[in-house]
Amino acid sequence: MKSSRLSMSLLFVGLISAVNPAFAQESVNPASRSVSQSIPDPALQIRDLARVFRANDLGGLVNALVPPSQYQVMRQAYEMQRLQPITPAERKKFSEGIAKLTDANAVDKFMLEIEPKLVEARPKAMGALLIGMGALQVALASDDSELTAEQRAALQSAMPGIQKWAAETDFLSSISMRQAFSLLSDAARNTGVRSIDELKMLSFEQALSKAGTLLAASKQALYLYGLDINAIADSLQVQVLKQEGKSARVRTTITIFDAPISSEMDLVLLEGRWYSKTSIAKLNAHSKEIAAN
Repeated sequence: MKSSRLSMSLLFVGLISAVNPAFAQESVNPASRSVSQSIPDPALQIRDLARVFRANDLGGLVNALVPPSQYQVMRQAYEMQRLQPITPAERKKFSEGIAKLTDANAVDKFMLEIEPKLVEARPKAMGALLIGMGALQVALASDDSELTAEQRAALQSAMPGIQKWAAETDFLSSISMRQAFSLLSDAARNTGVRSIDELKMLSFEQALSKAGTLLAASKQALYLYGLDINAIADSLQVQVLKQEGKSARVRTTITIFDAPISSEMDLVLLEGRWYSKTSIAKLNAHSKEIAAN
């Protein structure tokens, strides 16, 4: 199922990039603004990314997150994979997998399968929660952690909220599980894709559009468990700390469980737009991987 794996891998790169400061309200240090009007303001692009993320527009998001030349490389690689023949085994595997999501009775089948596991896990839930919280505290206190001192302090401040959320959320609720899977099943059904042949008929942009439907459903499913992704995105603030020529550095602060968590990242100016320096490196590596395969 090479074509579906490629679609998901490309989406993964875009979504990983989107987790970076892509949802912020503008908060720019006036002293750090570029005097050149020809260089775009990083904060303006961030606001645009916020708009497309809120709209679950993955096509617009990926388009904005990668330089035009990289976008064309991704698009061409996708189109090349569409031309690859489909083996009977791939067709059968895809059909069986998509049926688990899109069949009329998919939710009932899923619940019949998952309910015994939920029943088995419930008596152990409190102990697992205590162990998990303890492990998180140990990780935050460990010198071996890769967290910076600032990140460690921020997460430590969020711990009370995390503990409260974990204690008050019934992750093993059959009702919530059914509702969450129903949202995902409906979204998968609404894509109209029932076979790998139908998937291969989609252009790169159409595939991203279909995936946007799944993103929206995923947000709704997480909301059932007390995580409002859009609200978290809305809380993120960005400050342009430095902007010189084709490089900039920004500081972001996002509020999670009533605690502000800040981080800094470097941006590079490519083909007239700002991009995450780290994300560009990942995209370059990913492009080489696609070319090699």
